[in-house]
Amino acid sequence: RGTFSSPDGTALRPGFIAPVRFSNFRAFFTGPALRGPLVRITAWNFGFAFFSLLLNFSLGLAIAVLFGDKSFPFKKLIRSLLIIPYTIPALITILIWRGMLNPELGVIDRTLEGLFGWAPPWFTDQWWAKIAILIVNLWLSYPYFMLVCSGALQSISEDYYDAAQVDGANFLQQFRNITLPLLLVAVG
Repeated sequence: RGTFSSPDGTALRPGFIAPVRFSNFRAFFTGPALRGPLVRITAWNFGFAFFSLLLNFSLGLAIAVLFGDKSFPFKKLIRSLLIIPYTIPALITILIWRGMLNPELGVIDRTLEGLFGWAPPWFTDQWWAKIAILIVNLWLSYPYFMLVCSGALQSISEDYYDAAQVDGANFLQQFRNITLPLLLVAVG
């Protein structure tokens, strides 16, 4: 029945009861052995999410704006080639990047050593490893943001840009005051 019984038949509860309340949580958040790693891991999680979204969206948007120009040569061919990272499975892409960042045989390390005489320690330094993770994630995710931004840019009416040109707005003013606000509404 889930309890022990004494020889006289009374139920005995195993162990002893001690009121813990919040002391375990207090020890978890104030103990130096857990507080330091917990703060670093939480900061990296938020930093990864922020920088990943910022970099991926920025590159995807820049490519979408660049190829949104009707006079850009070979636009369809280049856009098709830029979508290739989206079609390759992530595991294979990560393995390829691991090989390219290899300090012994990697093409990226050899190129950086040839150009600058120095290559970052991608696998041994925590900050360079985090940068490498952001770079690989950028490679994996920019095609998605490029496709989303391309679709959203096509939904913005050309009338806004024509009116802005009549008013004398340059490209950066059009981007800041027309493209970005309307794009963020559509993408958001």
